[in-house]
Amino acid sequence: MKALKIETNGKIDLVEITGDTIDEQNDCIWGILGGYFDIVHLPQSAALLVNDEGLLMVLPINLMAMAISGYPILAGTALIVGVEETEDGEIFTDCPAYYASFAEKKNA
Repeated sequence: MKALKIETNGKIDLVEITGDTIDEQNDCIWGILGGYFDIVHLPQSAALLVNDEGLLMVLPINLMAMAISGYPILAGTALIVGVEETEDGEIFTDCPAYYASFAEKKNA
């Protein structure tokens, strides 16, 4: 699954979330974010994932993630993934093209 990675220094890249199961994918996400994550829902059937203890861990503020999400304060690396509704709840999918295009624009 593709995700948009937003680092605290403003660097934006598309990254691969590996794993065949939800648990394996969550392990990959935890590795990138440095721990458990909170979800900030975004338009375009997307979600921004960020370390849920980023402020407590005194991680750097992520201004780019705050600008994209409109959330007042976010700390640490963030990921944007797609969200799909299923009968059992939400699952993560590839980052929507709208957000994925940010990597192309930022790094052009």
